Amino acid sequence: MKTVLVLALVVPRLALADIPDDGARPDDGSGAGSSMGSSAGSNAAPGEQALQAPFHHKDIVVTSTGERSAKNIAILASVAGAAALIGGLGVYYNLDSKSASDEVSAHRPLSVPWTTDRQATYDRAHDSAVKAEIFYGVGGALLIGAVVGLIVTQPKTETTVIHPHVAVGPGGAVLGGSWSF
Repeated sequence: MKTVLVLALVVPRLALADIPDDGARPDDGSGAGSSMGSSAGSNAAPGEQALQAPFHHKDIVVTSTGERSAKNIAILASVAGAAALIGGLGVYYNLDSKSASDEVSAHRPLSVPWTTDRQATYDRAHDSAVKAEIFYGVGGALLIGAVVGLIVTQPKTETTVIHPHVAVGPGGAVLGGSWSF
């Protein structure tokens, strides 16, 4: 939905010095001047000049960067937090696998017979290594998803153009502008 906002401001008794002079004149002799009245023969009060608006107006361009919504920040932070938590579980299982494999390592005396306890430790080391790999993979995928989500949901920069309108007469001026958002 596009909304158009029109703003008008009445400025009483606007003097000639208050209007910026950009060098353009409303009447270049071709009769294409402003329809707000002429400076000669107007109904201005004694000592006042009837002023005309400049022939062309410069547009005002406003550029605003978008902001992330609180919901977007919360979702991205939750995904990144879950990635860190799951990656932390991967580290835990990796360290458990390392300690269990050190217990059955070849660095120990080879004359010790292989027992069911050593087999259970070996199996625990293997299971912990598999769990560590799984948690590292899932945590990494979530972290990549959070980074991609951060890039994809980047708010767009919006540019708004305001077309100002000035009408100056003997009793003051009317300033107006319109823009849409």
